[in-house]
Amino acid sequence: MIRLVQVVAVLLLCAGAGLANGESWCVAVWYPSSEHPGGADTVMSNLDVIDVVHPFWYTPDTSGRILSQAGSRAAEQVQAWRDGGALVIPSVFSTLHGYLEEPLVSAHIRELLELAEAHDYDGLDLDYEMFPYSTFDSFASFVERLADGLHAQGRLLVVTVHAKVAAVTPFESANAQDWPRLAAAADVFNLMTYDWTNRNEPPGPVASIAWVDEVLDYAVTTTDPGKLRVGLPFYGYSWTRNRPPAVAFTWEAASRMVTQFNLEPEREPDSFELSINLNVTGLPSQQVFMSDAATTAARLAAIDARGTGHAGGVAIWGLGGEDPGHWDALAAHRPAPCLLERPSPR
Repeated sequence: MIRLVQVVAVLLLCAGAGLANGESWCVAVWYPSSEHPGGADTVMSNLDVIDVVHPFWYTPDTSGRILSQAGSRAAEQVQAWRDGGALVIPSVFSTLHGYLEEPLVSAHIRELLELAEAHDYDGLDLDYEMFPYSTFDSFASFVERLADGLHAQGRLLVVTVHAKVAAVTPFESANAQDWPRLAAAADVFNLMTYDWTNRNEPPGPVASIAWVDEVLDYAVTTTDPGKLRVGLPFYGYSWTRNRPPAVAFTWEAASRMVTQFNLEPEREPDSFELSINLNVTGLPSQQVFMSDAATTAARLAAIDARGTGHAGGVAIWGLGGEDPGHWDALAAHRPAPCLLERPSPR
């Protein structure tokens, strides 16, 4: 049932996709970005669609020293991705911020530059989240300094930010990110346009299409639209007894649920996500919101409908157990090749 609906929607929605504002359009993925073991195979199977891989391997400690979770197969994986034509730009993830002041910040920047140089990465992706507003200036200054260092080496800087629809929002951590300064320093600006409904809220879609459009409306006032990458969730959430917290859920698990209990998924109209209700005697009720290929096609069509000033591509979270039709939707939609490349060393 899910598969039939998605194929029809992909064909209808992707048929009208065309070149929007730029000559370059890129697909980036974070890996690993779920607990599902299939994420590695997903990347390798879709390198004809994927242009950038962000290995989610690094994090700073309280002093800014970089810790690695790359694993023993990292070098082999990086080479395989490169052989498949992808840029490899690892993510450095942090919710700590004490190292943004001297003398720690200079040492932290050196650590990052040494990391990129040691592995000859094509750049680094900064995914620094949940910072207080007090870091507004210090974080932007740090990003600007790191950008100078990476560009001097001939590498790219990607900055990943909380979604917001205005400079000032009710969410302090989004306010702490100075989009005009951060985007000016970065080569690519990833927008985390997901968790519009997060796991600690009552059931709802992961990403409303109208909300994503509002985020883009604000984003294009702060930077070149070609730098923007719209975050696409390939995952969903499941709420037991309609109460938070929800747990992350895969399309694979949702499909099994639909088949096992002969359920009839519906389409949530504001997100085009699947809405699945399990209400079986003897089992706790379960409410799932899930993205499938038709959801992705609808999101891409909505972005495309903006015309000029929409985005230079997408960035995907939630690999492993996703609907394989997502990749067909992306391939069918692609309006231009990805022309992102490393800059010349300064």
